[in-house]
This record gives sequence, C-alpha cells and structure tokens, in this order.
Amino acid sequence: MDHQPAGIKHLLQRTSALLADDMGLGKTRQAVIAAGIRAQGKPVLVIVLNSLIINWQREILMVFPQAQIAMQTFDANAGWIIVNYERLGDFVMHANRFAVMVIDEAHRLKEPTAAWTRHGFDIAAQVQNRYLLTGTPVLNREAELHTLLRLSGHPIGQLPLNEFCERFAGSPEFRKTLRDEISDWMLRRRKDVLPNLKGKQRQTVPVILSQVERDEYNQIMRSDQHRFARLGALRQLLERVKVRILADLMGELDVDDKVILFCEYQESVATLREHCLKMGVGCVTLVGSDSPKKRQKAIDAFQRDPDCRVFIGTRSAAGTGYNLTAANYVFFLGLPWTPGLQDQAEDRAYRNGQLRMVVVKIPLAEDTIDQQLWQMLMDKRALASDLIDPEAEESSKKALAEIL
Repeated sequence: MDHQPAGIKHLLQRTSALLADDMGLGKTRQAVIAAGIRAQGKPVLVIVLNSLIINWQREILMVFPQAQIAMQTFDANAGWIIVNYERLGDFVMHANRFAVMVIDEAHRLKEPTAAWTRHGFDIAAQVQNRYLLTGTPVLNREAELHTLLRLSGHPIGQLPLNEFCERFAGSPEFRKTLRDEISDWMLRRRKDVLPNLKGKQRQTVPVILSQVERDEYNQIMRSDQHRFARLGALRQLLERVKVRILADLMGELDVDDKVILFCEYQESVATLREHCLKMGVGCVTLVGSDSPKKRQKAIDAFQRDPDCRVFIGTRSAAGTGYNLTAANYVFFLGLPWTPGLQDQAEDRAYRNGQLRMVVVKIPLAEDTIDQQLWQMLMDKRALASDLIDPEAEESSKKALAEIL
C-alpha cells in the first residue's frame, strides 16, 4: 500500500512517535517493519491486548520469518517479546534490555494512575525508542492525551498534568496550539488513502415493540431501581427484542454475503447462535472469555469458509483489532456509548482487503432510549472533528440516565 512506506519512515525518523492511522490501514505491519529495522538485532517489546497476541505473532513472522518470539514471558534469546497489559509489571526489571517498545491500542493506557499505565511509564523511561499505535488517539479528556505523550517521551508529556491542561485544554485556541505542538509526533491518515475501498453506508432499521415487549419496557421504566440499573435493564431488553428481527435481516442477504453481528451483552451471543443454527446458517462466536486460540480459530473459519456466513460477538471482545473483511454487512443489536467505539467495530469489515461496499445496519426500537442514544451518537460525531474529541462514554451514560 502506498501510504505504508510513509508510516514506516515516520517511525524510523523518530524515537518517539504516535501512528494514529484509521483502523484497517495496517498500523501493525508498519510498526513491525520499523521496529525490526530500528532494533538492529536487539529485543523488541510489544504490548498488546491479550486477544491480539496471536495476531501480532503472525504479523511478525510474515515480515521476519526467522524471528524468535516469546509470549507473556521474558526470554533473553528472543528478538520479540509480546505481552499483554496485565503482565507489564513482570517486565519492568528487564526494561533496559529492549531497543524498542511498541504499544498497540495505546489509548487503553489512558489512566495515569492505573497499575499497568504506571508499569508502562517505568518501562518507557528505560527504552530509547517508543512507538504508540492507536486508531483512537484522542479520548475523553486532554489529560488522557497527556498520558500518551508522557509514555512516548514527548517533551510536553513531561509537563505536570495541571500545567499541561492550563496550556492546552478548554478552548478551541488552546486545542489548536496543542495540534501544532504534536503535529510532528503524530501521523494520522484516513481511509481515503485506500483507493480500492468501495465505501460504507449506515442504515437505521425501525423496530416496533410488541405489546408484551412494550409492557415489559414500561415496567422497567417505572421500577424503583437505581437509574443506571434501569438503563442496563432497558438496553438488555431491547437487545433481546432485536434478536427476533434477525431472520428478516438475514433474508435480505445474497448467498455470498457475510455479516458481523455485534452485541453488547454476552447472553445475546448464545441466543443469536441458536437462531442461526435453527435457520441452517453457519456461524462462529467470539466473547471475552474465549482463549486467544479459540478466537483465532473463529476468525479463520469466518474469513476462509464460504459456508460460515455469520460472525457473532460482543463488541467489547470482537470490536477491536481483528480483520473480518469477509463480511460486507455489519449489524449492531446494541448501541455503543461513543462514535469511536462504533467506528472501531465497523472497521473490522471496512479496512484494507475489503473489496465490497460495507453496509452497516442499526436496528432502533421506536419510542425507546434507543432513539435518544442514537441522537447522542450523531451529535457527538458532529463534534468529533477537533483534535480533542469531546465524546465520553461516562457522559453518555449520565445524560441518558438523567432522562430516566
């Protein structure tokens, strides 16, 4: 891909850099090549989500077939060591041995007081070359961007947090100053650099509650549960309601179409699987408790087997890091809290290697909190052009809870 040499060059020309390309533009491949060159035979530490360890192992071996790779343990003979966030504390004592540190999905280390972020700081301070990767570089607050800058060793990341926020937070002018300060450090490309992508369409699908479902919805609304508990109960109910329209949605697909079904709740995954089996439709599932090997087996089956037409997963487990370009349809049975989470999930299908138009279908239950949450997502999407993205999962929950 034409854009990838520029990304590799961006990393190689800097000891501190953020590669913030859109999901699906090949950040992993660019980082592997740059880290392998920069390391010059010394070990590279790769910090990833536990679910993506095997994916990174495969990518490294595709670029460097003879690479010796250790996973979740330090091996002095390995050229690459892949570890998940939770195990970072075990590697602080070995930090000075690494020539390069790569942090995938770096926005996960957004809270400076979290244990794994503190371990990340301790390791980063002893590693000369630090590369951060994320398709979602700007999170809820300027303070979270400060954490990424500090991890990578950027000079303004070394400012005390309160001074950083005084200089760069709170107004469009301050944010422009911040954009200017980090423009050399951060490289971000959109999907328009991929001429072969056919595009992505979002379509909402109205869902009418039956009288029984409406009665249950109203009963939850009138209950004396805490408002956040009511909110969760309503979202679970609406996700169950949408399962029944699956047959109609599947009936619209051609025989060579494949679909990803994203749920917010694990119970829905099992129910959807049962429905697919009853319809005689081949499917695989992926939930948070699945082992990395089981996840990879499901992904491989979906990508390679023409009879496996449906991929069912919780968005929290399946919506990040995976390549599911066999799908040209994406259905959301539950809505995420922010546009960034939605985009990230959609881009499992809408990424490099996708040769078809991707259609995203979002069922919305009429006269329910679905419509209010959808409007919040649209409002936040309209505001997301700033460097500091104002979207916030917690603010969405609170705003919707206030309505209840």
